[in-house]
Amino acid sequence: MAGRVFHWIRKLGGGCLPLCFVVVIFCLTKTASGQLRAEMQWVEVEAALSPDGKAMVQYKVHWRVDRGTMGGFYFQGEQGSIQWHQPGCGAVVDGERRYDLDLRDLGNRWDILLARGQRFGPGEITYVLTYFTDYSVAGHLATTTSPEHGELVVFNWAPVQWDQVLGHETVLVRWPIKVEKSEMSLDEATELGLRTEPFVNERYKLSYLGRRGTAVTMPEEPAGEDQYLVVRAHKDDVAAREKMQLTYYVPAEVFQTAQFGTLTQPVVPPNVQPGRAPAQRRNRGVLAGRMVMLLMVGGLIVVGFFIVVLKHSSLIRAAERLDELKWDRDDWMVPTIELKSFRRNGKVAKLNAIEAGYLCEVPLKTLVGLMILEMEHRGVLKVLDQDPLKLDPSGRLPTDATRYHRELFESIRPDGSLSVDTPATLLRAITEGIQEKAWDCDLEATQKHYQKEFSRQFRQAQEHARAFWEGREVGDDPMPDRSPTYYPYYHHHFHHHDAWRERGQQVDRIAHAMPDPEGLAQHSYSYFLSGGSDAASQYAASACHSACHSACHSACHSACHSACHSACHSACHSACVSGGSH
Repeated sequence: MAGRVFHWIRKLGGGCLPLCFVVVIFCLTKTASGQLRAEMQWVEVEAALSPDGKAMVQYKVHWRVDRGTMGGFYFQGEQGSIQWHQPGCGAVVDGERRYDLDLRDLGNRWDILLARGQRFGPGEITYVLTYFTDYSVAGHLATTTSPEHGELVVFNWAPVQWDQVLGHETVLVRWPIKVEKSEMSLDEATELGLRTEPFVNERYKLSYLGRRGTAVTMPEEPAGEDQYLVVRAHKDDVAAREKMQLTYYVPAEVFQTAQFGTLTQPVVPPNVQPGRAPAQRRNRGVLAGRMVMLLMVGGLIVVGFFIVVLKHSSLIRAAERLDELKWDRDDWMVPTIELKSFRRNGKVAKLNAIEAGYLCEVPLKTLVGLMILEMEHRGVLKVLDQDPLKLDPSGRLPTDATRYHRELFESIRPDGSLSVDTPATLLRAITEGIQEKAWDCDLEATQKHYQKEFSRQFRQAQEHARAFWEGREVGDDPMPDRSPTYYPYYHHHFHHHDAWRERGQQVDRIAHAMPDPEGLAQHSYSYFLSGGSDAASQYAASACHSACHSACHSACHSACHSACHSACHSACHSACVSGGSH
């Protein structure tokens, strides 16, 4: 906290404000004994662009906590409107997801916190943030014309800046351009129509990849998906507050450009010095004048701040973060998990058998029963008892086991029972899987597609059974994943066919025996979307407006707004950076 106070005073020209150092010394004395020491090690960012200009963005922010415990940090500087993809947000320790996140809107920045007040340290932890935004609305995508290359779309963008030195920063941009190879040369990328500004080649190490799927990179690359062009820009030893500006051009036909703006002049004029980001260019005379006014107004603000502190101690924290105040926007809207604006009408998501069932309202406990019976049939485990449920995980998972089979297998305790956390673990995993694959798809169309598949494969299973008893041969119809086992049963689950009654009783006995302390296992995907319980609604974005922000806004707004809005607004916005571990 004291470090942030000193940084704030220094930005206002703290050398000429001796009164402020009393506050600084007081804060340093008070907090030195239990101060958190955490350093950011690296940041990796990926932006997956869709043809209509919307994007799925993911940040991986790696911290090393040397002393104390860390709850989170601040995230700010994204120009697009953020809609958090909560299943894609979490904190990873030693390669495993250990924590969910609370994402709190403070008005002009987000407080990224480990959920339920948890803290971490000492050690190393990676925070993963995933959200949707519209880069055409934010102005990062525009059309332009090149005399040599014709109609183009320019993507002029930079990830957020950070207040600490980074060991490296890597930025991947996934384009809606299909490719055939997993790695390409510069010449091959150029043949696809990709162009960059010279400064991009000078500042960063570039590589050109092909990755499956249209979303950001997943822990496991989706099988059967097309490969799309990914341009990777890498830089070692990134300075604090350094902007990793990127400018790429691709043929206009790659995008649906009706809603894009038009660029009428070069993104980077020839006289721009390397290292100066185009979005930060300003008239130097105007900037100098603003800085002089900022210093004068800063003195008034600090004196006012000190008086307010003496009158009302609850404002100390808010005044320390005066640069958080967002004077020009009081119409903050709660971000939601609703993805309709990103879905394309009629597009069907490619789901595996578990995900398809969960999306189509097959309860989680029924899926667990089917997975246990499947693993028993394949020799992975044995069902020793059904009441209470006891399992013997004496076998090994096959190579084609899904993530959900692994989660279920690993939740078997040494005494053979299932962990009480099994429903919550599987709910999180399956909803993550669906949303990663269906973020830009039509969920209603996807449900209808798979419901038809359930019926079709049920009829086919019935035909195979009749052929067996009649001694006839029936040609196999290749089916992906585990659909021959799961899809016919899903049809039975909804229509209750006598021929499947015995199988249904087996599944039901196991389903009813699994632990379910929060009542999650009896529900399916729609329950998650509706936030039907605390465990489900924890994935919804937090809607809290900071109490500190509100207190300081009401106390200082009328006094400071008219004096410093014009002088501070552009300077503050250009200076806002993420970081600030706490």
